[in-house]
Formats: sequence, C-alpha cells, structure tokens
Amino acid sequence: MKLAHKEFEKILDKDYLKGITVHEAVDFNEISKGILETCKNHDVDLIVMGSHGAEGLKELFIGSTTEKVVRTSNTPVLVIKNEHDNFDIKEFVFASDFKNDNKETYVQAVKLANLFEAKIHLLNVNTPSNFTTTAASKVRMRDFIANSTFDNYTINIYNDETIEKGILNFSRIIDADLIGISTHGRQGIAHFLNGSISEDLVNHAKRPVITFKI
Repeated sequence: MKLAHKEFEKILDKDYLKGITVHEAVDFNEISKGILETCKNHDVDLIVMGSHGAEGLKELFIGSTTEKVVRTSNTPVLVIKNEHDNFDIKEFVFASDFKNDNKETYVQAVKLANLFEAKIHLLNVNTPSNFTTTAASKVRMRDFIANSTFDNYTINIYNDETIEKGILNFSRIIDADLIGISTHGRQGIAHFLNGSISEDLVNHAKRPVITFKI
C-alpha cells in the first residue's frame, strides 16, 4: 500500500494534472476484474489504459490485461500505445459493419468527436470472404447515420485481406489520431473460436484505439 501511494504521489505531481480533481484507489484483485469493479462502483464513463500488446502463443491463450478489459467492459475503453506530448483528436476513424446494433456506439463516438472537434471517417472494410458492392455499402452507411445531426464526417469503403488489416491500412493512409470500433465482448468458447477484431486492433495498432460495447 505504501509503495502504491508513493507511485500515486509521483503521478499526481505532474504539471498536466494541475487543476484536475484526482482520486486514488488501490484494489487487491485480478487486474482486469479490479478495473471493472472500480468502474461499476464509481459510475465511470471512460477507461484509459496503456498496452504493449501480446503476441504469438501468449496472445492466443492468455491475451493482455488490456484485451481482457476490452472484451468484458461495458464502459468505453481508450487504449494508448505510444507517448503523446499532446493528445489531440482531429482525424477519427469509426470502423463498423453499420448494422443497427452499432447505432448506440456511434452516438458515443459522436460525443467524443464533438468534444475534440474532430472529423469522423466512417469506414466499412470489404474482404474477399465478406464482400459488398460500394453502392450497397454506401446506402447502408447513409441509412445508419440518417438520424444523426453530426455532419463532420466522410464515408469510406476500403478493400483488404482482413478487416483488421483494412482498418490499420486506412488509418495509416489518412494519418488517423484515433481508431474507434464496436465490440460484442465475446467470452469463453465463442471468443476462442471467433476471436475479436477489437482485441486484435488493441494488440497490433500503433495508434490509439477506443472500443465501444454493443
């Protein structure tokens, strides 16, 4: 407990926290469970985590702590991969299949975009195994945002080998500041068999990723 509080003191002394009310807490628990319990107890709106990612067999069988939080959290999770002198979002990629069950997550993404005065780049990735024509994709995407008043956006169709590669490659091309994606939070055997695009992005993306639970 004493060591934990010493670490808190170092962090709370940072210039960028001046004027911000900060509460510290120490919980003896499995890390991911402790984070989720804290969110539940304090009605938290956003989780911010760092991640080094997990690779190979470790990624397949264990996964990182951040992955576990992404998979199980009902609260949006912002994952930071690199150090930022000034965290600012101007180009925000929102990747989705643009089906109705994603609409609430888009509402959350718009709130974040408005906060930073960012442009949202709506992205639908076509893959060989799940192909839709550009015309059909654009109709679905426009129907998806039809009831939203947010107008600072672009509509994009990108073809790639996998959805993950498509999101990463498109984000690199436009030099995105943030990638946003919805997650179903699969667990158990469903997660093992199907995996999760959001968890793969958290592991492999070089830029910040935010996940919204459907």
